[in-house]
Amino acid sequence: MYLKRGIVLRHAPCSVGILVDRGFGSINKISRSSVYLNAAVIFIGGKDDREALAYAGRVAQHPGVKLTVIRFLLDANTDNTTSTRHVRPRVNTPEQEEEIKLDDECFADFYDRHVARGRVAYMEKYLVNSGQTFSTLRSLEGQYGLFIVGRGGRVNSVLTVGMNDWEECPELGPIGDILSASDFSVTTSVLIIQQHSLKGELAGLDDEFSIM
Repeated sequence: MYLKRGIVLRHAPCSVGILVDRGFGSINKISRSSVYLNAAVIFIGGKDDREALAYAGRVAQHPGVKLTVIRFLLDANTDNTTSTRHVRPRVNTPEQEEEIKLDDECFADFYDRHVARGRVAYMEKYLVNSGQTFSTLRSLEGQYGLFIVGRGGRVNSVLTVGMNDWEECPELGPIGDILSASDFSVTTSVLIIQQHSLKGELAGLDDEFSIM
């Protein structure tokens, strides 16, 4: 089906999700009435990632879903990316400071509601640049039947800078584009979430595109 690029994403009166449906090929049937789906939500930061995290919390309430939240954190120590130290880039603007505050508050609330109570698994990945973000995403291939990710909305994240240059489908955002690539797992579906924007203007969208 062919649509004007950005009509839905720009003008929707609510948050929007784009599902790259590959049939949830890794769903395991336990019985006729129940299934088991191994899902993951990627959290780097920004308004769309916060929306994806909130939606993932609702998905986790399904008894047939095992959800893992994977948080990508910046580590300035290039020799040890598994360090427990979290080193943020220098913040230069009030907008960046506010976004980081909102990210931390949102994630802390999610952690208390779901992870601390044993409902959701939690994993941290300490990375230094967008190249490591790409390789880490690729390393997750085949481990999950569904990824839930934010489309964009990140404020100058070192972990995604320059990734827009690689996109084949800008409407999916850099993370969704990588996970939806034709050379990624053919059995993993991807749900890309975009938080409702009052401004009505979104980056990375041209005038026309096709959704197959």
